Formats: sequence, structure tokens, C-alpha cells
Amino acid sequence: MKTLTVIVPIFNEARSIPQLVKEISELPKGVVSEVIFVNDGSSDNSVELLEGALSKTHLNYQVITKNNGGKASAIQAGVVGVHSTHSLILDADLELATTDILKLWDVVLSGRSETVFGYRSFLAQSSFTYRYAKGNHVISNLYGLLFNAVITDIMCGYKLVPTPMLQSLPFKFKKYAIEIEIPIHLWENKIRPFEVQVEYFPRSRAEGKGITVHDAVSIISSMIWYRIFKVHKK
Repeated sequence: MKTLTVIVPIFNEARSIPQLVKEISELPKGVVSEVIFVNDGSSDNSVELLEGALSKTHLNYQVITKNNGGKASAIQAGVVGVHSTHSLILDADLELATTDILKLWDVVLSGRSETVFGYRSFLAQSSFTYRYAKGNHVISNLYGLLFNAVITDIMCGYKLVPTPMLQSLPFKFKKYAIEIEIPIHLWENKIRPFEVQVEYFPRSRAEGKGITVHDAVSIISSMIWYRIFKVHKK
């Protein structure tokens, strides 16, 4: 039987945690087998709010606390003890609709694919800024050029993969670069993900938007370096 664990990295998400837990708990019974919340060294009251919100639900959950190391290290810590057949990464900021978990999981249950990525449309009502939207397109297109593979929105946080695949990830890339390491790992194993469109509700810098131009440059550099290194190694 196929089962799903949701891994939620958390860093200073006090604004969204209570609503996030509520939305996950309201998903149809049996969709999510377990939720693993990874507190990545939050300095606000995220954990306190998380524990309070969880006490009002019947979710099967774990809360892991670690020193701050970024999104990649949080996922690495969270996936270690997962026993479900599949794992889905869900950011805690509510920029992505929690209900879209159903759309991604349905692809797996229907047998269309074992690996599912979300992609955002970046319409006028669902774009952080023009530069942010186009920056995502640049990174996705660069990935396509370097690896000759299509990923519509490579930086979208919704990625659902078989748990053994995520557990075998080298985790060589840091922080937000996890978003490109997962597709690269799939590419190396000749696995093509299925894509579904998901809703996107961008938040502002004042509301905690974290990714920066520096992160984008680091991601692009990592991707280019890795591709050149792989070619040279061959």
C-alpha cells in the first residue's frame, strides 16, 4: 500500500504555523500518514505555536529540532526516520495551497507516476515580483539547457518522491539549492517527474519572504559547476 509522509521545514514561521497545521489536519482522512515538522533553529515562538496547534488535532506527527542549516539540511534531518512509501516536501509559509497535496498524491495513487512536481503559473495575482518570476524561469530554463530535461518551475517547493529516493539523495547542495538537487538526482537515475499546476500565494519581504538574489546566484553557480564536473568526470 502506498503511504505519504509530509516533511515541513520550519524557520521562524510563527505567522503561518497555526493555519498550516489546521489546513493539514483538515485534509481527508488517510491522505497523509505522518507529518514531520523540522524546526531549523527558529528564534521566534514557532515551536510553541506548533505544539499548541498540534495538540488540537489527531495528526500522526513528529517534531524535530536542529540547529539552523537551511532547507536542505532540514529535509535531510526529516527524511531519516520516514517509513512511508512516499515523501512530500511542504514549505511552512503557506505560499502553496495545502489542498494541492491531494492533486499531487492522486497522480501517484492513479499510477501515472511515482514522482510528482508542482509548478506555479506566475499570473498577475500570483507573482511576488516580475524579477522573481522571471528569475524562476531563468533557473528552470538553464536546468533544461544543461541537462536536456524539462522542469517547468524547478524552484517550486512542492516535490513528491519515493522515500528511498529522497533518503538516497547526497545532499551536496545547501539551503534552497535542494530544489535543483532533487531533479538532478532524478535525472541521473533516468526518472522523469510528472508535473501538476498548483496555486501560489506569494508573501512579501515584510511577511518573511526568504529567498534572495544571492540565493539565486548560488543555485545557478551550483548547477553549472555540477554539470561541468559531471562532464569532466566522464
